[in-house]
Amino acid sequence: MGKVKFINEVDAKKEKDLVKLAKKANVKIKLPCSGKGTCGKCIVKITKGEASEPTKAEIKKLGEEKIQKGYRLACQVEVLEDDISVKIID
Repeated sequence: MGKVKFINEVDAKKEKDLVKLAKKANVKIKLPCSGKGTCGKCIVKITKGEASEPTKAEIKKLGEEKIQKGYRLACQVEVLEDDISVKIID
């Protein structure tokens, strides 16, 4: 059987915290470390748009190569543009 992709959009003009924006869009993101960037369970891929610079926690958990490919920890990301696309990685 094929796959079905659901796309949720939210207004990011007032909120920049990616986890809060995901919650607003009813998108569940795993946060076992409560957003401290230590577990690495909230991996997302920024496929379009600008996000904040990677944190030390992200560099430690993901490494430079994955970050260069757009992978980030959702709990560490702030949205810098109004138009950004994010893929949740399971």
